[in-house]
Amino acid sequence: MDNDKFSGSLITPSVQDNIKIISFAAEPYPDGRRVLVRLLLSSFLEGPNATINLSNEENQELATVNIVSIFSPENEITLHIPGNKKLPGDYKIDVEVFYTEEEEIEQEGKKRLSFKQSLIDSASTLFSIQ
Repeated sequence: MDNDKFSGSLITPSVQDNIKIISFAAEPYPDGRRVLVRLLLSSFLEGPNATINLSNEENQELATVNIVSIFSPENEITLHIPGNKKLPGDYKIDVEVFYTEEEEIEQEGKKRLSFKQSLIDSASTLFSIQ
């Protein structure tokens, strides 16, 4: 990742253990079928990954977004509520920010790669569509 964006800046990028979710919000679009999700992270040197889930009041998962190697601390994502789901209603969006580490394991005499997730931070937000 290019670190020039931090040159001459007062912002000091965090190491993996110090990354935090600064803010997390959801705002429905006027059409009631899309939701703007804003995720602001503290600065970082190596981009973390994130999973964002949208669920309804019955706790049914309606949409999921996986982001690999987040490039910027400021992120906006639009999630779509499926057309076959009823409106209005109450909804919840969850986010988990994490790093994925590769590790080589030996199983039955064969080496293979395994992936381990290290959770950094998580958050939830609620919203309603009228």
